[in-house]
Amino acid sequence: MRRHRTHRSILRTLQQVVACASIALLTACGDTGGSAPRTESAGTPNTTTTSTNASTNASTNASTTAAAAPSAESANPSTTPPSETPVATASAEIGPIFVTFISKSGSIRVELFPKEAPRTCANFLNLARRGYYIGKPWDDFSPVVRQLGTAVDLKDLPYQLPREFSPKYLFDKGGLLCLANTTEDERARGHPCRIFLTVKPQERWNLVYPVFGRVVSGLDVAESLITGEPVAEVRIEGSADALLAKYAKQIGEWNTILDKAPMP
Repeated sequence: MRRHRTHRSILRTLQQVVACASIALLTACGDTGGSAPRTESAGTPNTTTTSTNASTNASTNASTTAAAAPSAESANPSTTPPSETPVATASAEIGPIFVTFISKSGSIRVELFPKEAPRTCANFLNLARRGYYIGKPWDDFSPVVRQLGTAVDLKDLPYQLPREFSPKYLFDKGGLLCLANTTEDERARGHPCRIFLTVKPQERWNLVYPVFGRVVSGLDVAESLITGEPVAEVRIEGSADALLAKYAKQIGEWNTILDKAPMP
């Protein structure tokens, strides 16, 4: 048994070394991070969901889900104008950020990785605050993934994201929140709105799909989701303002694009 544990430890270390070398190579080639493929036959994630009841405020939401802290922010599109810039200063410390997806099956609480995937997290939070994921269905299920958000053709995407990878978060376990890719070839960039949750390991996706969060509670809910089940609410916990302020200029550019042509 001790020998098996040693072998697993050595294998994990080798995977991280390879991941670090690959990330260094990607950076040298000008790709700072990655987005998961938009489609894949073996269960590639393609959807992102945002949910917040536009007629329900944050105080009402706090009483509906025990997983959310009292200070949780409801991603209500009516409370944050699309082009509004975060108030926090860019120098403020970026603390832990949690997001809870709420649907009929229950709640899935996710911890975001703003240090490892800052632009991906900033884009996701901005879309959530705009109410993009409200009513979007969990779809394109496989034994490995539950996807959320509209799968938009490359030519119709309003913008793309740099791919962001970290050797700390590999597909050796389920419960990861990931970004889809725009294509399935070397041109791949991060899909701005298509995300997915994994419910099982899939190590062949290491350094293919960017990981920007992990499920901290509700993985059983993710496993039991029904295809087509809409997101009713997306609740944000912690302070996202510092991260959004750091990328305020880029978020402003995204919002200008989205105000003219909303994300499908």
